Amino acid sequence: METNLSKVLYVDDEEINLINFREALCDNFEILTALSGEEALSVLNMEPDIALVVSDQRMPGMKGIDLLSRARELAPYAERIIITGYTDPTDIIAAINEGHVYRYILKPWSEDDLLITVTLATERYHLKRHNRELVEKLNRNNLELKDRVRERTADLAMINQTLIAKVEELEKTKYELKTLRGLLAICSYCKKIRDTDDVWIPLEDYLHKNSDVLLTHGICQDCYERVIKEIPDQVAKFLGQGACDKKNGI
Repeated sequence: METNLSKVLYVDDEEINLINFREALCDNFEILTALSGEEALSVLNMEPDIALVVSDQRMPGMKGIDLLSRARELAPYAERIIITGYTDPTDIIAAINEGHVYRYILKPWSEDDLLITVTLATERYHLKRHNRELVEKLNRNNLELKDRVRERTADLAMINQTLIAKVEELEKTKYELKTLRGLLAICSYCKKIRDTDDVWIPLEDYLHKNSDVLLTHGICQDCYERVIKEIPDQVAKFLGQGACDKKNGI
């Protein structure tokens, strides 16, 4: 059955110590036990989310220090505590240096002190795990932010290129309009205009290309007086001349 209690692995070659440890802490923690270092390594392989490994130092075969050193490889985030009945500083220093222990407990332990020590160790485990999760989340957010910044930078670069092209187009139009307002090379005979590409084009085509001007056709007053107004008289004269010719048999 699943439980929300922190998992604590206790390793001791004396079964009575395992029983006492379990009875002292089973209300507050999920207690796993092992009678040897080898058995403890098997448990660690099957239970990757163990918060705390507590081991007796003096055991046949694998000592507690050696076990905690191996446990650090299998469960690097689990906290480690060594229990010893000896106050030999050599053992304590070795436990700190080799097993990287969080605390050491002297036998015989006090249940109250044991509960406090194990509680602090498991809280330390969960705090460190929470910090790792925050760091991982921060790293993911940073990667996502970098991706968004990269995409936005690419979009801005594209927009910038478009703006540059528009500016160049406007500069060209400005130049052409300036040319249109200034001196234009126009043919004295056919009235074609020489554009910026040194090509002669009809006046209407030039105006259509370089401005919004649309041309309509009409007749000015001078042309009307000089050309159109005289057409009826010319037609009448022509018709009259034709009638005379017909009368005279021509």
